[in-house]
Amino acid sequence: MNWRGRQRFPAMLRVAVCWSVLLGSIPCLASDLSIQPVREGWENASLKDVEAVLVSAAEPLWKAAGSPALPVIRVEATGGPMVLHRRDADGAIRVRLAVQGRHWSQLAYQFSHEFAHILCGFDPAHQSHLWLEEAACEAASLFALRHMAKSWSQDKDSTWASYAPHLKSYSDALIEESALESPDNFRSWYGRHKERVQENPDDRKLLRVISLEWLRLLEEDPRGWRALRYLNQGDRLAGESLTDAFRRWRKHCPEKDRQQVDRIMRLLIDSGEITPGAADVDSREPAGS
Repeated sequence: MNWRGRQRFPAMLRVAVCWSVLLGSIPCLASDLSIQPVREGWENASLKDVEAVLVSAAEPLWKAAGSPALPVIRVEATGGPMVLHRRDADGAIRVRLAVQGRHWSQLAYQFSHEFAHILCGFDPAHQSHLWLEEAACEAASLFALRHMAKSWSQDKDSTWASYAPHLKSYSDALIEESALESPDNFRSWYGRHKERVQENPDDRKLLRVISLEWLRLLEEDPRGWRALRYLNQGDRLAGESLTDAFRRWRKHCPEKDRQQVDRIMRLLIDSGEITPGAADVDSREPAGS
């Protein structure tokens, strides 16, 4: 969840996700991605291990989004999950989670969701179609968990490799909770639940049905994360419709990334409402690029 509230996690996912990390190598940290866990609140988890997991969760999203320059991101163990809109005195972004101890799957899941809000340019002043951003961020969590499970399992020299199955089990449980019997049923499901989804952006289980479809597109072409950096760019019209929101998003995307917006648009808007090539203008890089 983002700055607007806190997320409740299914009880089934709180059980048996804690893992004691042995001494040894840790995942490689991205040199241009600065994520700083605060010193207090992590209980028996070391800051070094917490930082390693946070960066491992954020790095695949950050790289897929084009490795944008970002402020320092400071992370607290409690008080969330949320991204604070107000920056620290030095310009750092503050993220609050709801994870203490060595619950690495839950830590990766929560932080990757909040990190995706940062990539999307979260803006508390604009809450229209908040569900769209939340669906993207939930897809980000699943994307990160699955990527981590794969990369950690392949690094046989790392003591983290033994934890890869736990990451996979955690993401599989989330997916199973919201997966439709057949992907072909999505359009009919969305038609029945569209209004409920749009009115309940905090309903994770419901929103995750959309996130799974979005995840499929993003795993097919991870360049879709570049387009998400422009999701909140531009001025919103009063009473902005979903079609208007997509047009605004597409308008502010670099031309090379507009096809990624079109793919999501075709997923969520009836073909008769889509106007291809809407308002092509020069785009500007989002702040912090």
